[in-house]
Amino acid sequence: MTSRRSANIAGRSAGLFALVLAVGACGQSDRVAGPGDLSHIHDLAFDESGQVLAASHTGLYRIESLDRAVLVGADQHDLMSMSRSFNGDLLASGHPDLRVERYRVDGRPPFFGLATSTDNGETWAAPDLLGDADFHALVPHQDGLFAADTQGQIWVLKPGQEWKRLGEVEARDLAIDPSDSSRQLAPDWDGGVWISEDGGRTWELLEEVPALVEIEWSNNGTRIGVDESGQFWENSDDGSGLGQLWTQTSSGPTEVETFYLQSANEETQTWWITVKGGQIWRSTDAGDNWTQVYDPPR
Repeated sequence: MTSRRSANIAGRSAGLFALVLAVGACGQSDRVAGPGDLSHIHDLAFDESGQVLAASHTGLYRIESLDRAVLVGADQHDLMSMSRSFNGDLLASGHPDLRVERYRVDGRPPFFGLATSTDNGETWAAPDLLGDADFHALVPHQDGLFAADTQGQIWVLKPGQEWKRLGEVEARDLAIDPSDSSRQLAPDWDGGVWISEDGGRTWELLEEVPALVEIEWSNNGTRIGVDESGQFWENSDDGSGLGQLWTQTSSGPTEVETFYLQSANEETQTWWITVKGGQIWRSTDAGDNWTQVYDPPR
């Protein structure tokens, strides 16, 4: 039976402020996000101190308080996806900052390929596939790095090998079984959810499933998805088949754009979402209650 738990959304209003240059504690000038800089957040990561790193159209920002986000590094890449490798490097894709000459490729589209940073986005190494791929989903896995590009192509980079193209699906997100990379789910841009049981080589559209925008595959095997209206759904291996039966479990803020599952262990998970306009919210009780972490200036 489907259960519903209404969310108690707790937040505070942030004061309006313009884009300014503020002097940080170390004496260097910080570029503080102004109106529109974080209107769309595409992915989240965390630095060693636990501060949130937000990937946006105008670069990578470190969230320092409810009303303060600071640009990380000098470059302002349009970051459409971001993740961390198993060795701790920050991975990102999207569109490069073309003000910087080394990111321009004559005769090629402005695709960032796969960029790697060993210093939490302060600097980026020369990207792989620069001008060839714009990934909107990056999933590090023990079997390799899986990625979904904007052309409807799924890729994989296995250790010690070259990039390989797999099957085709117009994926806006990609979720992979942590213990078995053959099992994958991908929501598309039209509200559909696709399944692959051969490692991304072939895909089949699932019938009668929620119109999910993001799916996370938890370490305990449960699939957690969210729709644009902020309704959260779960799917587990209960005999109904991978991705077949989804149960609505909780709700949160509406106009969801991204969903991130932060796991300390199988029992302790923090849910993060970003919504249209750039707000960031966090839940530590599986979506029953939400706390606002960032409210961008307007």
